[in-house]
Amino acid sequence: MRISFVTLGCKVNQYETQAMEKLLHAHGHSTVEPGQPADAVVINTCAVTGESARKSRQAIRRAKKSNPDALIVVCGCFSQADADTARELGADFVGGAGERLSVVDFIDKAANRNVPEIGMKIADPFSRRDFEILPAGEVGGRVRALLKIQDGCVNFCSYCIIPYLRGPSRSLPPDEALNSVMRLAGQGFKEIVITGIEISSYGIDIGTDLGCLIVDLCNAAPSVRFRLGSLEPSTVSEEFVKKLGSLGNLCPHFHLSLQSGSAGVLKRMRRKYLPEDYRRAVSLLREVFDDPAITTDLIVGFPGETEEEFLETLEFIKSIGFAAMHVFPYSIREGTRAAEMEGQLPRSVKAERAAAAAAAASEMRRGYLDRQVGKTRKVLFETEAEGKSEGHSENYLPVVVSAANIRGELLDVLITGNDGERLTGVVSTGQTN
Repeated sequence: MRISFVTLGCKVNQYETQAMEKLLHAHGHSTVEPGQPADAVVINTCAVTGESARKSRQAIRRAKKSNPDALIVVCGCFSQADADTARELGADFVGGAGERLSVVDFIDKAANRNVPEIGMKIADPFSRRDFEILPAGEVGGRVRALLKIQDGCVNFCSYCIIPYLRGPSRSLPPDEALNSVMRLAGQGFKEIVITGIEISSYGIDIGTDLGCLIVDLCNAAPSVRFRLGSLEPSTVSEEFVKKLGSLGNLCPHFHLSLQSGSAGVLKRMRRKYLPEDYRRAVSLLREVFDDPAITTDLIVGFPGETEEEFLETLEFIKSIGFAAMHVFPYSIREGTRAAEMEGQLPRSVKAERAAAAAAAASEMRRGYLDRQVGKTRKVLFETEAEGKSEGHSENYLPVVVSAANIRGELLDVLITGNDGERLTGVVSTGQTN
């Protein structure tokens, strides 16, 4: 079968799509780009916000319209939340947020019988106890691989529906993680991104923790650099930072989830830390790592957020000095506690606050880029066009050099300047890793 994939949402969804592609390729199927004639279209959906759910519905409609004779296969968080709507929109098979292997099985059966099947497999998320083991890596010849080590979440933040869709935290067994890393290293990948729904909770179900796993993975593949996905600030203890600080191949890039710099707003969000806890985590990282990239997410205009609370947040983020920040105006997600809260703010207020936070984020970003000039950074080159190559440094900054035929190489680059968005530099002679 010729199969087209459409992926919405987070890195975990990207990973799971790549895994389905690898499995289907191994079973003799081929992949075509979205929009090309296909025998089956797999849509891996998202439902983290109301807008994400809307885009998921739109993707199903578009797939049905552009490929009327193809099997439409829907999986992911949106179909977990609203399987009936997915079927009504034309899905031939609907899988939930933990049924990627069922998608592969459905396509295999449909291909072998040469007739479409109609099916659905949606498990109760709260009954999930086993980690769905999927193959790691990329299928498109890229130089960076993803490794999913964890699924589910039990934080139950008031604005988030994911715990109700993904279920409790489940962890990839350490030996499976180690085997995947060794395979990826053997395939020539130079960087592995450790991802999951909430990787800070890794190991709570199997008697270990994230720090121990990262130490083992980094030591097992010293030629590969590792990058961590989003962390909860409470994970960043003195013991955790001490473990990570001894690893020469761990990227000094830490995405610490913030959401708000106001204690009052954090309490209403049901986050498990205060601004001073967050500041302490950042300080620990900066004590051990040399000017690491600290990045984050921010939600503005949360229900009941006063002007004073927003100004607290604005002052807080400026005091931290982030390397990058994703700013989101609060979006109502039906089915969450926040959707029922009083004090829902007008769209205009949320937009104004988002613009102010984004302006502060841009200023911090420029400052961080400026500090890189004169330093030598390890850059993994990923793309090439018109005699220029671009990649990312260990602290996840885009770097452009005037050089060709270095895709896939991890090279030392002397940073000579920046254009406000990307760094520019010169490859150091004879430096290859």
